[in-house]
Amino acid sequence: MTEPVDASARPASGALDRGLAILRLVAQHRRLPVAGIADALGLSRATAYRLVERLRDEGWLISEGHGGAVRLGPTAAQLAAAAIESVNLRDVALPVLRELVAETGETANLAVPNGTEMVFLAREQPLRTVSVAAHPGSTRPFHNTSVGRAYLMALRPARLDEVLATLDVPGLRAKLDVMRARGWSEDRREYDPSSCCCGAAIRDHTGEPVAALSVAGVAERMDPMIDQIGPRVRDAAARISASLGYLPPTSAG
Repeated sequence: MTEPVDASARPASGALDRGLAILRLVAQHRRLPVAGIADALGLSRATAYRLVERLRDEGWLISEGHGGAVRLGPTAAQLAAAAIESVNLRDVALPVLRELVAETGETANLAVPNGTEMVFLAREQPLRTVSVAAHPGSTRPFHNTSVGRAYLMALRPARLDEVLATLDVPGLRAKLDVMRARGWSEDRREYDPSSCCCGAAIRDHTGEPVAALSVAGVAERMDPMIDQIGPRVRDAAARISASLGYLPPTSAG
């Protein structure tokens, strides 16, 4: 039996929706003036100020400076921390790996950094007679694999300088610059002459790379498709990063 809807709850639901929209908007832009919130969400200034004041009273937002800008407050930070602690990278990534296998017909992998290598944490394989497989627990170097390059190109400049000095591989920085510009890495028969791979970094809530995703296949089959598969891997990694709490910078931020 369907329970009757309490009509008196509808305005509260609308206020909740608007409050959540404000929090999402401020999270995306890091900080915003209340007037900017009103304009972005199509609210009157009075409504925006009233909602922001309520969110500020509850600790979801705090004022910053004298320009009327607000940013996320301690209540939002506490909730985010609890959510992040409950997230398991492998559990979040596995459904995405399966989607990539279904879309591409090739093997999808998840790897994490360890020293100057990447360690494979999980894989999903297609129902093919011949496919490329990296067993969980196996390792790959940074410099000539798609997972390693994906991780490197997501590092902050100072940290990247340190790692590149350790690796001492001529031309690697230039390759990373090209791959970073498009958002995904590649390995065309470099680590293994019989295979091609493309990868993308996974970031945590701090923006640091913590893992990499890749799709790998037999070279004859994968090489002609790598430019189409690469953007899919990039987008899949972005979805996992979002689940870990990562918010990409915005032009307004």
